[in-house]
Amino acid sequence: MHRLSGQDASFLYTETPTVLMHTLKVQIFESHYKETDYVILRERLEAALDVVPMLRQRVLFVPFNLHHPVMVDDPDFDLDSHIYRAALPAPGGMRELHGMISQILCHRLDRSRPLWELWMLTGLENGRAAIVHKIHHCLADGAATVRYLSRVFEQQASLQTPLPARTPWQPQPLPSARRLVWDALRDQVNIDIRQFPAFLSALWQAGSRLLAFHREVGSPSLQRLAHPPPRTRLNHALSPRRSFTTRQIPLQEAKVVARAMGGTINDLILALAATAIRDYLLFHHDLPAEPLCTAIPVSADEPGSAREAGNRTTYLPTCLWTNIADPVERFRAIQRATKVAKQELDLLGKDTFIELMHFLPPFFSLWKTSFRQHQRKPERADYRPMTNVIVSNVQGPAERITGNYGTLVDLYSMGPLVEGCGLNITVWSYAGNLNFSLMGCKKAVPDIDRLADGLLAAMAGLRQLCDEQEGKQ
Repeated sequence: MHRLSGQDASFLYTETPTVLMHTLKVQIFESHYKETDYVILRERLEAALDVVPMLRQRVLFVPFNLHHPVMVDDPDFDLDSHIYRAALPAPGGMRELHGMISQILCHRLDRSRPLWELWMLTGLENGRAAIVHKIHHCLADGAATVRYLSRVFEQQASLQTPLPARTPWQPQPLPSARRLVWDALRDQVNIDIRQFPAFLSALWQAGSRLLAFHREVGSPSLQRLAHPPPRTRLNHALSPRRSFTTRQIPLQEAKVVARAMGGTINDLILALAATAIRDYLLFHHDLPAEPLCTAIPVSADEPGSAREAGNRTTYLPTCLWTNIADPVERFRAIQRATKVAKQELDLLGKDTFIELMHFLPPFFSLWKTSFRQHQRKPERADYRPMTNVIVSNVQGPAERITGNYGTLVDLYSMGPLVEGCGLNITVWSYAGNLNFSLMGCKKAVPDIDRLADGLLAAMAGLRQLCDEQEGKQ
């Protein structure tokens, strides 16, 4: 039994029937599916359970919400209840795959069981198969998932590799309500109360640095608190329905363009997202005069971290400058704004936000979610969101991985939506490609392929500008 951190638990506290806090990892394999492949998949997944204990653990809330929930062994764990199989309709292209994933995204995970599912999808064109991992965000963030999937693949190296001898699993008994209360009070006294003064001191120092930085340069966080970004068609109360699609850009091509523009891959991804969103809103006659903003998840792990579970993520607020028509000027503006936001984050410290979430009382977080759900503020005419869109970028494996059920051709990832923010763009690099996954609330983004095509058009436009500039030199 172990207690969730405040950030891990926050994904449980903020979840509602329409705000769904699970993530997806989509693996596409170059493998002609046979019935024996499912048997192999199940055997190897069962072996991985010993490597990744969280897959057999469920969430247990503390009585009266005296502390954050704990993870405990599920005495009724049944692997077959977490594995699903489905065949895509003909012709089995990406369109059909996207449609199936959109349906998988719409359903909330059952909290009475371990919070994950695995879907094996067959019928893809060219004899391919897809495996979709659906994992609640309270279990792992993007950085941890990279390591978790790597460990799982270690168990799937080759058909000729024999499975290790396994000891029958014996779950620990579920703790009683009295034990949960006692442990919660003990942790509050022995850990949290003792650490709270040091946290307050660090928070005060971070706040002082932030105010000084704001007076000198300008703080993106404070500016956003004072003047939230404008509302668009992307920023309404969420429905439970989701739309999903993917696009792909060669990594080398992205590096060439980013280098020619004098920026990084992250700068390029933000610029592509800004252009695609700008064009999409122009098409729907909904582009505001003010710039849109994004929140970028940033890992707070130390270099060399081997964490395979939980969350250590902070957020980088920056502007997308969708009000700037010229793509080069927009790129430069994004680059400048992101640089300032990174300086601010360094002054605040990546741990500050994470520690703050740990000390927030669970009952307050749950009350806030309930209050927001009841008020439905995003539906009000005067609503202004704290962020318009979520854009994230995670570095995945550089080389193709081969396992016992084929070669992993493509890897896509998808994070959740938050209330009032109906679009998430998640980018994972894998084996020489930048893989873009886009998820929208179906009500906010019913035509998500139009927005996704805008990413490719934006890339083509920047590439042409770079070629023209190179030709003039």
